[in-house]
Amino acid sequence: MKRSLMVAAAIAAFVVPAAAPLAVLAQEAPATQDREAVREQRRAARAEARAERRAETPAPPTAPRPAQPDRPARPAQPDRPQRPDGPRQERREDRREDRQERREDRRDDRQDRRQERREDRPNWPDRPQDRQERREDRRDHRQDRREDRREDRRDRREDRREDRREYREFRQRFSGDAWRRDWTRRHGRDWWRHDRRWRGYSGIRIGFYFAPGYGYYNVPRNYWGQRWHVGDYLPSIFWRYSLDDWRTYGLGFPPEGTRWVLVDNHIYLIDEYDGYIIDVIYDAWSW
Repeated sequence: MKRSLMVAAAIAAFVVPAAAPLAVLAQEAPATQDREAVREQRRAARAEARAERRAETPAPPTAPRPAQPDRPARPAQPDRPQRPDGPRQERREDRREDRQERREDRRDDRQDRRQERREDRPNWPDRPQDRQERREDRRDHRQDRREDRREDRRDRREDRREDRREYREFRQRFSGDAWRRDWTRRHGRDWWRHDRRWRGYSGIRIGFYFAPGYGYYNVPRNYWGQRWHVGDYLPSIFWRYSLDDWRTYGLGFPPEGTRWVLVDNHIYLIDEYDGYIIDVIYDAWSW
C-alpha cells in the first residue's frame, strides 16, 4: 500500500508541473479570441462612419473650362533677297592667299636655317664628302686592327718559341717515367688509399672522373677515357683541376705560366694560355 502511494505521488509530481502551462494556454485562448472579435467590430464601425460622412458632404461643382480662341495663322514671309557674294568671295580669296604666302615664307625660313646650320657645321653627317671620309676612316681603322692582330700573332709566336725552349729544358731535367718508378718504389702502388685527398673516392664511375681534393665531376662523352700526348692541347674543362701541392707529390717545379693538372689518374703539365701539353705522367696511381 505504501509503495502504491509513493508511486502515485511521484507521478503527480511530474504530471502537475507539465499540465500547468497547458491549463494557462487553455485559459488564454478564449481571451485572445474575444480581443480579436472586439477589434474587428471597431474596424467595421469606423468604416461605416467614414462612409456616412462621405455621403453627407456634397461634391464641389466643377466650372467648365473656357474655350481658347484659335491662333491666327502667320502671314507668309516674302523671300529674302540674296546678298551679293562679291566682297565676301574676295575676302575669302585674300585670306587663302595670305595663308599660302605664310606657308611659303615658313618653308623658305626653314630651308634657310637648315642651310645656315650646314654651313656652320662643316662636318655635317649628311654630306656626301663626309660619308666618303668616314668610309675611308673605317677602312683605315680596319686595316690598322688587322695589322695589330698580325703583330700580336707574331709576338705570341715568338713568345711560344721562347716558352717551348723553356719547356724543352724542363723535360730535360724532369722525367715522368723516372718519377713514377721512384714514387712507386718508395710509396707503393696503393699509396693514395691512406691519403685524405681521396677520402670521397668510392670506385670508378662511368662518365665521371675523380680528382683528389675536388671529388667526382662529370666528363663529356667524347672525352671520357681519352688520353692526350705531349704536343696536344688539353680541353679547357680540365684546366680547373690543378695540382697546387706538387711538392708533396715530388713533381718538378712548373715553369712560369704553366700548371700541373689532374685528369683521371694522369697528371698533365700544360700551358695556362692555350692548354698546350708539355709533359704527361700516365697512371700516376692505380685504381
